[in-house]
Amino acid sequence: MHDSAECAETYPVIDGIPRLLVGPARGELLRGHREWFDTSPETTRLAVSWATKEAADPVISAFDDEWRRYRDVGTAEHSALFARYFDLVPASSFSAEQTVLDAGAGAGRWAFEVARRGPRVVAVDLGRSIEVARENTPVDRVACVQADLEALPIAHGAVDWAYSLGVLHHAKAPEVALRNVVDAVRPGGTVLVYLYYALDHRGPIYRWLFRAVDIARRFLSRQPRAATRLVAMAIAVVVYWPLARAAALLESAGAGQLADKIPLGFYRHLSFRTMRNDSLDRFGTRLERRYTRAEMITLMRGAGLSNVRISETAPFWHGIGSKSLR
Repeated sequence: MHDSAECAETYPVIDGIPRLLVGPARGELLRGHREWFDTSPETTRLAVSWATKEAADPVISAFDDEWRRYRDVGTAEHSALFARYFDLVPASSFSAEQTVLDAGAGAGRWAFEVARRGPRVVAVDLGRSIEVARENTPVDRVACVQADLEALPIAHGAVDWAYSLGVLHHAKAPEVALRNVVDAVRPGGTVLVYLYYALDHRGPIYRWLFRAVDIARRFLSRQPRAATRLVAMAIAVVVYWPLARAAALLESAGAGQLADKIPLGFYRHLSFRTMRNDSLDRFGTRLERRYTRAEMITLMRGAGLSNVRISETAPFWHGIGSKSLR
């Protein structure tokens, strides 16, 4: 329960996870944990107040399905990917005294990686994938919370720094979500963001191919989930794997710069499982935005970040900014 001059609200803690939800997500939690809400008169009253006939958000449901299937954390490959995503974060940010916000935790792969390097992590996700993150991360170093980034229940300046990787471009209101994340960071703290890029540094043929792929995504993401998974697997087999292997062969032949130009060349050192995961991630969601480098800088500055730096290396685009000391 939280108390203020204006309201007194009760929230459930189920399986050790505070469920600080608002709006339609309450009904989805109720449907998924009906037995918990039937355990006492108090929880039954809460169920009555949280009941809704609104359908589950298809974007959240799709990611819950994805993270139940690709739930592994702590692999050597994840560690290698961590180095690429977090290359802009100063080494001093990984001390044991730091508290970090994971804004959109998914299965908890990045919360696990950050926590193993020292900091405590508050992992937040709107979907039931937060339950996978709870299973995947140490209870003494990672606190898991089910909540919406667009109604983030974290006190002002409560964390030392934050990151949101591959999340905001799927949000209904990314500007609101990022402002809330920045608000949760102490003055002088940093925020690391990864957003899908708009291929703004690629040639016209590459961009034309993307437009065709995006049409396919819009269609596939609206099919029955089993069909979407099957087609995404096929795409991983006939598109991701051949292009990644072609890029690997070019690199081994000393043509690294040419390998970088191959679509999906980013995957040339990654496993087929990661390709399957990312194929489903890309083709299985109905809501996706793409940002140019300039648009990403504008988004980050608009959320209250300064000294914004966007990495020149893949994954594109990831960048970091600092919250004002005032």
